[in-house]
Amino acid sequence: MSVFNQLLLKDYVTILGTVCATIAIFLAIMGLYYSDPQLILIATFSWAGALGTDLFDGLIARKLNQTNEIGKEIDSLSDAVSFVVAPPVIILCAGLSGEFVAYNAPWILIFGMIVFTFCGIIRLAWFNVENTGEGYTGLVTPLSAAILMLFYISHYHFTRLSTVWPDYHLALSPIANFFGNVITIVVIMIILGILNLAPILRYGLKMQKKRGVWKYYLIGLGIFLGIMIILSSIFAGVNQNIAIIVGHVFPLGFLFVILAYVVHGFINYLTSRKNDVD
Repeated sequence: MSVFNQLLLKDYVTILGTVCATIAIFLAIMGLYYSDPQLILIATFSWAGALGTDLFDGLIARKLNQTNEIGKEIDSLSDAVSFVVAPPVIILCAGLSGEFVAYNAPWILIFGMIVFTFCGIIRLAWFNVENTGEGYTGLVTPLSAAILMLFYISHYHFTRLSTVWPDYHLALSPIANFFGNVITIVVIMIILGILNLAPILRYGLKMQKKRGVWKYYLIGLGIFLGIMIILSSIFAGVNQNIAIIVGHVFPLGFLFVILAYVVHGFINYLTSRKNDVD
């Protein structure tokens, strides 16, 4: 039997996400090679395609009741490429291209990459083994990757706000320098890696199955991302200043949503601990 006969519609969607993530890696490397930071930014948009397919393939699987063993393996391997390998590669290329302060110390970035990747791989294996369908513990890899990518996108556009709002940029330059430092980026990668395995974040069945109100949050998040990409692309060819502002504001909105998700997991953990004590 041909392996393609075993694949379902959801599997092809998953593979499409892997292709998007692979293209993102190639674009980031090309951006570094040709000293073109815009290619690295475009790489984050290609990566966003991988994030979108990760949400979409699960929706297809539930709506069409599709499940198969090879699909589970494809999904896990795709997550490894899309959410564990691609994001730190993009950050490394951005750092080596001079996007961050003290970029001439690539070994520091590599250390952060190793921790992020190591924890991400362990997270995927842990989830595959411990997945009981009744919720999960720790930050899922798509969201830890999203935080890292959105942090970079926000930083990228903020550094270019000096051409649009010089006074605003100058007033917040100490904050920008702090968050644009290589050490800060590395610390963020380490924290995200630890949160992948953290027992202090707990999520229930509705979150895992994307049911109830969380389903609409995820749909809204996807629409929000699409708007960001479309508007940034449109205004880039019409008015670069507007494109920079749009690209600066929308990622910040994403970051607030994801931080709310993390806080929700911590509150669930505290609630479960309290219930255990009672």
